[in-house]
Amino acid sequence: MKKDIVTGRYTFVQKMINIFPKSLRLRTNPRRYAIEKFVKESSSNLRAGSLILDAGAGPCPYRHMFEHCRYESTDFTNPYGLMDFVCSLDKIPRKSQTYDAILCTEVIEHVEYPQKVINEIYRILKKEGKLILTCPQEWMMHQKPYNFYYFTYFGLKSLLKNSGFKEFEIKQKGGYFWFLADAIKFNSILEQYKRYKFLYYPLRIIEFPFTQIIIPFIFFHLDWIDKQKDWTMGYKVLAKK
Repeated sequence: MKKDIVTGRYTFVQKMINIFPKSLRLRTNPRRYAIEKFVKESSSNLRAGSLILDAGAGPCPYRHMFEHCRYESTDFTNPYGLMDFVCSLDKIPRKSQTYDAILCTEVIEHVEYPQKVINEIYRILKKEGKLILTCPQEWMMHQKPYNFYYFTYFGLKSLLKNSGFKEFEIKQKGGYFWFLADAIKFNSILEQYKRYKFLYYPLRIIEFPFTQIIIPFIFFHLDWIDKQKDWTMGYKVLAKK
C-alpha cells in the first residue's frame, strides 16, 4: 500500500490498537471481522490437500488458514517476496482446471476489467472448484490509482453468471451500523490537516478513543437492528464451478 493519507492513518491506528487482544480488536473493526470469519469458515470446508490460489494476495494474511491445503499466491507485484508467481489476474499462467479453490479478498475493485478476471478465475478452477471472494460496496478511495469499482449484489451476480458460474451465494458484510462503524473508523478527514501540528495532535488524542474504539465497538453490537442490510460495507461470495 502506498504511503498516502490512508496508509499513514492505518499504520498509526494499528500500532495503537494492537495493544488490545485480537478478539476485542475485531469488534472495533467490522470489515476485518467479517472477512476473517468468512475466510476461516470457507477454508475449513476445503478438503485436506486441496490446491488453492490466493489471487491478489499482497502480504498473504490468510495463509495460516490454509495450512491443510497446498497454498499458492500471486499478485501483480511482489514487494513482500511472498508470491509463488507474479501476473495480471486477467492472464494467470496456469492451465485450465488447475485449482480446487481460489481466494480473492478485497481485490476485484482494484482491477480495471473485473469481468476478465472472473472469467480467468473460472477457467483455472477445477470442476466443482470454489471461488472465495470478498469485495466492498462502500469504502473510501484507496490504493490510488488502482481503485476502479465498487460492487452491488446485482453487479456481482452479473459477473459470476457471465463467467459461467451457476451455483453461488452472495451475502452482505453486515448492515448499516457496521457500515457506520467502518466509515467512522477509517475516515481520513483529520489526516488532511496533519500539517497544522498545533491542531492535529491535540485533536488526534481527543478523537482516537472515540473513532477507533468506543463508537465502532458500540455500532458493532447494534448491527442486528438492520434486517435489510442494503447499507452494507460489501459482500462475501462463495461460488462453485
